[in-house]
Amino acid sequence: MKKAYSLIVNLSGQQYKNIRSLQKEISVLTNARRSMEDWLPHITIGDGPLLSEEEMIIYEKTLEEFCRTQKKVTAKLKGFTGIDNWKGTELGLSPYVVWIDVEVNEYLKNLFEKLRDNVTSKYEAWLPRTINYTPHVTLAFADLTKEGYEKSLELLKTKVIDEEFVIDNITIVECYGEDKMTSVEYKRFYFGS
Repeated sequence: MKKAYSLIVNLSGQQYKNIRSLQKEISVLTNARRSMEDWLPHITIGDGPLLSEEEMIIYEKTLEEFCRTQKKVTAKLKGFTGIDNWKGTELGLSPYVVWIDVEVNEYLKNLFEKLRDNVTSKYEAWLPRTINYTPHVTLAFADLTKEGYEKSLELLKTKVIDEEFVIDNITIVECYGEDKMTSVEYKRFYFGS
């Protein structure tokens, strides 16, 4: 049986604390809890593979070799966005999502493309990211109502974010549940090690 996974970069340090605080503020304001309960602050860096146990062994080795050859990348959290037509409705989830934008610089785009070309494109994906890569840090999704979405956008108009962060690892998380939107860390691979 195949399992669903995602490839992410977990945020840490002060960025993690700031984002978690903002997620909590939105959760209290809107009663949307899924972002707080099911995911840690992160950006998705590649396609979400669907893998058997045998495929996972090879996938891990391939990703480990890939990460060993990578150098740290700096990216920037800058601004907020929301959409009211997220494709999660196909899974029975809310169409409303709010997030922090991640500026796509040359280094981040290059990392995404090298990961796609050398690792993720070789496997079946349950969550493809190969078209229009839009890295972001989700603040609320899945159970965010229209009213909550509107309140979140109003709140975010009063906030400013413009922070750099370092990407020095890629983490495989197992995605489970009926909608595959709950996660647990499977394994983390650090760059250059």
